[in-house]
Amino acid sequence: MANFFSASQEEQQEILLSFWHRFRFLIIGFFVLLIVFIGTRDYIKDSREDRELKTSLLFQDYLESDEDMPVSGAELLKTYPESLYSDFVRLNQAKKEFTNGDIEKAEGLLKLVIDRYSNSSEAFNPLVAAAQTRLCRIYISKKEYQKVLDTLSNLSVLTATLLELKGDAENELGQYELARVSYMRALQNSPSQTSRALINMKISDLEGEKIE
Repeated sequence: MANFFSASQEEQQEILLSFWHRFRFLIIGFFVLLIVFIGTRDYIKDSREDRELKTSLLFQDYLESDEDMPVSGAELLKTYPESLYSDFVRLNQAKKEFTNGDIEKAEGLLKLVIDRYSNSSEAFNPLVAAAQTRLCRIYISKKEYQKVLDTLSNLSVLTATLLELKGDAENELGQYELARVSYMRALQNSPSQTSRALINMKISDLEGEKIE
């Protein structure tokens, strides 16, 4: 490099020309790859933004519709099944299906949401917690109490609502001591005064059941 700067202008041109002849393919390849990288990055960015806009508009149409299964919701599930908005549609549709009496379909939608995040490293996912809560309520309505415990058995984090549902299932199965522990944990985690009062009533009923 020192020789380059100390050389004359003609010598510098010869050095640059020699450098170009030796490495021109590498230089051209580098700039081609750079252009491809920038173009690909911009395309992916534009595609992601376009996808997010389309899914958000479809979900807005879904929420504003009075139909049991709006066309916008069906399109979300078909075209963008992996999107977050599709999971919101599944949660809402599960509620509608349960209300309409199609319990099996409601269960299937909720399980799909839960299974989609089964390999996630997140300790707590509010979307999954909502799906688990609704699924456990369905099981309790069908008196399938063991399924409630099976659903919650591998969870490291339980909301106050899930703990209360767990206690309800344990109570129905005659596991009163375990139910008391679940209710107490729910009581500690519940921010609602109304919910705390209800949980206290359940604990009192447990104590009465034990005395009998």
